[in-house]
Amino acid sequence: MSLVDIPEIGLQIPQIPLAAKALAFCKEHCSEPVYNHAVRAAYWALIISQRLPKTIAPSPDLDIVVVGCILHDMGWARTAGLLSKDKRFEVDSANIARDFLDSQPLRETWGQDKIQRMWDGIALHATPSIAKFGAPEVALIHLGVIADFVGPSVSLSTGESDLILLDEYHAVMKLFPRAGFNRDGFKDIMCWLCHEKAETTYDNWVSGFGLKFGTDGNGTDRETFAHAWEENQFASSLLLALDKLEALDNTA
Repeated sequence: MSLVDIPEIGLQIPQIPLAAKALAFCKEHCSEPVYNHAVRAAYWALIISQRLPKTIAPSPDLDIVVVGCILHDMGWARTAGLLSKDKRFEVDSANIARDFLDSQPLRETWGQDKIQRMWDGIALHATPSIAKFGAPEVALIHLGVIADFVGPSVSLSTGESDLILLDEYHAVMKLFPRAGFNRDGFKDIMCWLCHEKAETTYDNWVSGFGLKFGTDGNGTDRETFAHAWEENQFASSLLLALDKLEALDNTA
């Protein structure tokens, strides 16, 4: 099991020593739609890496990018024992990826800095306002993932487009089809997170699914979720905390 070249679009996969094991690990623990999504993200990132201006991404480490893309959604794993109860899915994904690397004989060829950069890329992949300004590998992991949602229209914040051509898009989709990773499939995953780990969604965009669709995708517990979400917003809690500190200051 490994990433394969796609000669019809001139894509030759570089040697990524841990790619095959990462693919096997992802396939073992994730559903087919999530697995195919993760593999496509790796392909998109490799295609995009060939077109990024050197001023934006000088010599990205493709080991980090490919393995990071393959493992970026391990926080959606079907193997419950891999998942935490108190961490958002991106952090679960990054932690699972790091634990996977720590279990591999080739881990010594990475080093702590390289592992940390992969962790950062995975943890930030769904936070574009940060990831796109990060290290080249962090930005590329994000671009590979977001490309699986927007396809050939993916572009850089600086305006560069045509990062994925239409024939490239169709070639990758033929190899790793959508398999249910569509509007309903994605909504189901997000609502599942709102049901199983609601507290981890209140400070990020995943909560939008619970607010709009409830915790089952059909409106169940939508009002309950919305009430809990409101009580956990940072604006109110930070202002209240400052009020308390100001009162404490006055007791000196």
